[in-house]
Amino acid sequence: MSQKSASEQSLDPYEYRLTDTISIDEPWDLLNRFSQLERVSGTEDEQAAAEYLINRLKTLGVDYERYDPELYISQPHTASVSVDDGVFEPRPVKTVAFSASRAVTGELVYVGEAEQSDVGADDGSQYHAVNVTRPYADVGKLDGKIALTAAGSLSIRATRVLEKKGAAGVIAIHEHEREPHDGIATSVWGGAPPHDEKERIPDVPIANVTRPDGDELRSYADAKESHEVTLKTDVTTDWMSCPIIEARIEAGATDPDNEDFVLLHGHYDSWSVGIADNATGDAGLLELARVFEEHSDELQRDLRVAWWPGHSTGRYAGSTWYADEFAIDIAENCVAHVDMDSPGAKGSTEYVDMACWMPEMHDVVSGAIEDTTGAPYSENRPRRAGDYSFNNLGVSGAFTLSSNIPADVRDTMRWHTVGGCGGNADAWHLSTDTIDKAGKPELVRDIKMYAVVVSRLLRPDVLPHDHARNVERHRSVVADYDDLAGEAFDFGPTLNALDDLGDAVDEFYDAVEDGEVDPETANETIKTLSRTLTRLNFVSDGQFEQDPAYNRPPYPRFENTSLFEMYDEDDDEYRFLQLELERVQNDAVFELSRLKDELPN
Repeated sequence: MSQKSASEQSLDPYEYRLTDTISIDEPWDLLNRFSQLERVSGTEDEQAAAEYLINRLKTLGVDYERYDPELYISQPHTASVSVDDGVFEPRPVKTVAFSASRAVTGELVYVGEAEQSDVGADDGSQYHAVNVTRPYADVGKLDGKIALTAAGSLSIRATRVLEKKGAAGVIAIHEHEREPHDGIATSVWGGAPPHDEKERIPDVPIANVTRPDGDELRSYADAKESHEVTLKTDVTTDWMSCPIIEARIEAGATDPDNEDFVLLHGHYDSWSVGIADNATGDAGLLELARVFEEHSDELQRDLRVAWWPGHSTGRYAGSTWYADEFAIDIAENCVAHVDMDSPGAKGSTEYVDMACWMPEMHDVVSGAIEDTTGAPYSENRPRRAGDYSFNNLGVSGAFTLSSNIPADVRDTMRWHTVGGCGGNADAWHLSTDTIDKAGKPELVRDIKMYAVVVSRLLRPDVLPHDHARNVERHRSVVADYDDLAGEAFDFGPTLNALDDLGDAVDEFYDAVEDGEVDPETANETIKTLSRTLTRLNFVSDGQFEQDPAYNRPPYPRFENTSLFEMYDEDDDEYRFLQLELERVQNDAVFELSRLKDELPN
């Protein structure tokens, strides 16, 4: 954990002018309006929120575009659970986006817990390879039965396993005692799958129940006599028109032929009124569009500010549509994307366990946190979550979430872990995420910090990405895989390729510093490094595809290394794994070697 005293904070004159311009007025006006709108994608309230943003951008004199794509959205409505003669009376029951919409009856069976490593394959705080367990490995066939699981925020991977085992329906017991969290059950990033992956959308009804109701249901499942449960869900899944709003601020100090840009973004749809997730982010985006428009004269790169629909009910459908629609432009010209999700939660005082960034972004982000806030922070690996819809395109990214309420405060409140609202488990994805969950000083602080991050990406002649550090992270990860594999497989070729690349990257940065490489060439090279290194570190599918919405360890092409321990050396599966890893290693070595050869040394 790092922290810098107020006396050590350092902003340059432009950053002082920029941050001094930021106020709470525009952001709080937006929060007041959005507190009246349940911005579920595909609804009139979402349309009203889009119109509010457009009207404000017009008034502020900020150029904008509105797109109205049809996105594949799933709106959960109601759910019910009854046991035998109906004597069971649960508190609020919720279904989830992309649940099947139907009624099923079957024997209730408790199947245990979903392993946390199946909800997230890393702990968020490190970059090292980990073993990935498989959920419900000891559960047999569930043909026609209703599976009851203590899955917390239900793992999408776990849901799919239970469906494959034949479960007719799934009931998840949540940690929350009063209201289950809203959520989504598909692993398809962007909601709509490619035609050959449509089976990844669940075909079973799914419901979430509170912990007390889950305990009562478990007593039925554990009883000597069997009990029948009827599970009913009502869900609308269809193509829906959903506005995307994009503000564009043109750089005033750059060559007009320079098309590079930074993409600053966040989702404006919500569960209920969703103030801390993510109306505060929407307010921050609007304020940043305002202040950067007023201070665009010193920018070297353009800024795009985007508000996404379909985050909650389409698995990041809005940002995925944008990634598809503008794929070539993004791949060629986007130098970094910055996600603004859940800033300004009341009581948030640090950036320790929610703020995330890619390794090459560390100096940019940590420096901005130190220089604007002096608050504690820790480096966390971006999860396969948020609107990180640009990993396959190879774009460097900063933030998935923002500041957080300290862990000891959350422990005192007996809050379980959640993925937003600064860690407030009594607000995240609940009807209680109302305007009282936002704090004015916290929101202004976070907006200023984001302003400095974005400024430090927009203004330097040479991009600040630290790919020497990035390559070192890669080498550490692959060394862990090599240790994990033992005698089963040798990752030496990848380690050697990373060593060679690391030496070449060091020489490149030395040449840039000495003025031997001009800024235009340097920036094109830094983007090229981002494209390959991001894809190797975060995805396994193609550049213009989307990996599934599973958290996975670094270098996901190598993650099956952990499976060697399941087999003997004489097993066919053992040899199959060796063949798989040889091929993916060849691909990685080729990409790294080609990258080294492209450096202008």
